[in-house]
Amino acid sequence: MNPFDVSYVDLDSAVRAGRVDAVDVAHEVGASAASLGVPLHEVLDRVERAFDGLEPSFAMVRGVAVAWAETSRALQLETSCEDPLTQLSTLAHLRHSLDGLYRGAIRDDSTVTDRHGLVVVELPRQAGQVLEQALHAVDVSVALRTAFPGDEVIAQLSPRRFCVLAERRRLDQPTLSLVTVLLRRTFESPPPRVWLELLPPVAQDVTWVLDALTG
Repeated sequence: MNPFDVSYVDLDSAVRAGRVDAVDVAHEVGASAASLGVPLHEVLDRVERAFDGLEPSFAMVRGVAVAWAETSRALQLETSCEDPLTQLSTLAHLRHSLDGLYRGAIRDDSTVTDRHGLVVVELPRQAGQVLEQALHAVDVSVALRTAFPGDEVIAQLSPRRFCVLAERRRLDQPTLSLVTVLLRRTFESPPPRVWLELLPPVAQDVTWVLDALTG
């Protein structure tokens, strides 16, 4: 049996036995189904059958749906250049763009450090659900795209950190100030941090920079 079938059998057993971990098992059902590409409506039908005619609890349905949605989104980000919800580039796409810049610098006998940099935005620590974090990411995306309306790469580094890969001539103080003003319209207190992150001279060191920013 595949992981979805295994977790469903476990859910059926947990529901019939009234086990306290039934919601945790439901989470596994949703996640395994998404990883195999099983549509959500089919997953919910299976959950309903496990209750043998009774109405599934809200916690059970929510556990399945949230796990399915989170896993589906994570899988989509692994194979996509952009998050369809926030319109932000993925970390993989940012790395690919940086690789291209360093290859071009070698070809042109120039340095990436002199031509490009990263504007980094860090949101304050807040206790929030996945949906709330996604909405905050949308707000950051809108602000950064307003300040950088060109072909700059605007990416999400972590739930709280974002960056813009842009030419150094665009990373002047007026632009950074505009980013700060736009963000403070949504995030008032405490305000987000905004800073300029210089890129290393050689491509091998980019991994260290991104690891530090995503950590």
